[in-house]
Amino acid sequence: MDTARELLDQPTYQVNEAARLLGLPDKTLRRWLDGDRRFDQVIEPLIRDVPTGSWDVTWGEFVEAGFLSGYRYTQLPMERLRPLMRDLRERLHTKYPLAEAHPLYSDGRELLWQEQSRHNLAQELLLVVHGREDQGYQLVLTEVAQAFVERVEFEPDAKGVAARWFPLGRQNRRIRLDPQVAFGLPAIDGVRTESIVELADAGETVEAIGDVYRSIGLTRDDIDTAIAFEHQLRVAA
Repeated sequence: MDTARELLDQPTYQVNEAARLLGLPDKTLRRWLDGDRRFDQVIEPLIRDVPTGSWDVTWGEFVEAGFLSGYRYTQLPMERLRPLMRDLRERLHTKYPLAEAHPLYSDGRELLWQEQSRHNLAQELLLVVHGREDQGYQLVLTEVAQAFVERVEFEPDAKGVAARWFPLGRQNRRIRLDPQVAFGLPAIDGVRTESIVELADAGETVEAIGDVYRSIGLTRDDIDTAIAFEHQLRVAA
């Protein structure tokens, strides 16, 4: 296995922490990861190929859950995506097809189109569609897929794996989740946002907090962004 893909296999969060960071109900993420049972019906996992019984969430699983969370409000059962996920794993020879750049760019979109057409996915669950006439009717990402791309940074290039997650998307890329920095928790230049908000909760002013972190380059805007972000996570929890 190459080093880049090893990153996706790295256990990074406990399931409750991953759910909190993604704004997902804990039970939803558990069901996506390891399946469930409703009465006498067995629900297979959505993200994992088979149940593992582990509540350690790898970086690849976290990123894929972040992608799939964009489809939660379609009013359609997420289970309809399971056959697509299974076949993408086989076709791309990876456990994490939605955490790698290749399917989302260039000829990879054709593969997505073929697979989603073969499974007759509903319009609301598509990953790619044919663009407008002024786009030459080329395959373009759906709104959900495009929103995902704006939240990740792939390495080593546009054919690499998701190496960082930006929870605020295009709005602000100062806050990032990186499995190799600050234990994967939200941070700005390596400073965890929860550490910043703890100072604010203790009664420190934004100016005083800025003085603490000014030597490493954090600005007043960074402090304000970190505090607002952490409060947003608390409200969503």
